[in-house]
Formats: sequence, structure tokens, C-alpha cells
Amino acid sequence: MTDYPWENKMAIDIGRTKEYYRSMPPEDLCDCAYCRTYMRQIRAAYPDTAEKLETLGIDIEKPFETMPLVPGDDGFIDFIGSQYVVFGRPDQEALDAVRAACMQIAESHPVTGITEDHFVIETGEIRLKWNCMDEQEH
Repeated sequence: MTDYPWENKMAIDIGRTKEYYRSMPPEDLCDCAYCRTYMRQIRAAYPDTAEKLETLGIDIEKPFETMPLVPGDDGFIDFIGSQYVVFGRPDQEALDAVRAACMQIAESHPVTGITEDHFVIETGEIRLKWNCMDEQEH
């Protein structure tokens, strides 16, 4: 695994973030076809992003929110982004770290229901193969 300059240098609670993702039950994850496609493919399709998120304690296969567009006729689906919960405070060091990971702190997101200090980050555009079987499962 690569060493990143932001590791252990900010007000992000990496341990608490890891525990949040580790303890998340499968029934808390969205079961729509778009999210199932995302969760099945994202790690293999974007290994560098997965590694960067892991340094922040995030499991890339457990997004808080995805923002899919309509699947294209080309067999792919584009996501304008995906969001992840991070525990801690979004101070300047955290902001710098998130930007260094080619992500940003989300300005808008669904209510998390979390009372501890936390914030939400989001990725940029994601492109994955669309599996129409995911759509037919439900």
C-alpha cells in the first residue's frame, strides 16, 4: 500500500471511520440496481481510489450515496459522484487531505442521522459497466 501525506495528520478519526464501515450491516446498504452495480464493480474498476479511501478508513464498496445517471446504450452507466461518511472534523488539514485524494467535502447530501462529529466527502465521476441483470433482480 502507498503512503499518503495525509495519513494520521488531521482531525479525521480514521479508527472510528473504519469501525463504522466494518460494522455496517448489509441491510443498511441501498439495494437498487444502480447501487448493486456500483458496489460490485467499484473496487476493481478504481483500485487507486479504493486505496486512497482506505487510508481515510473508508470502504469504497459501502457508499453513503451514489448519483447515477441513466444507463447508456453503450453498456455503461455514469455516476456523477458517490459520497462517503468520514468521522472527525472537516478542518483545513482534512480539507487538504480530501483534495489530495482527488475528492471534495460534499456541500449537499442526505441527512446522515449521525450525532458524532462527521462530514461527507464525494468522489468525482465514475464510469462502470451496466449489468441489466442487476436491474431485473428486483
